Amino acid sequence: MTDDLVKRLRDRGASDINCLCGNPVCVESADRIETLEDDLHHCFHRVEELQAALREIAYTEPEDKYWPGRIARKALEGKDE
Repeated sequence: MTDDLVKRLRDRGASDINCLCGNPVCVESADRIETLEDDLHHCFHRVEELQAALREIAYTEPEDKYWPGRIARKALEGKDE
């Protein structure tokens, strides 16, 4: 969906009939969308890394109530202590 929007913004920015030089706002908007998508992709990747680290902690021993692994396991399950 965003790829189509970015393409339409770039096309409009290159050949806006209201301005001989195109519409720079459309081009800037397309650039910003791409930047935000890259940032979002980076955030998802980081979350996956953190989940993997939490899994490693969560499934180690000992099992006392305050062991970080127990807290991590509850966080992965979406539960509060």
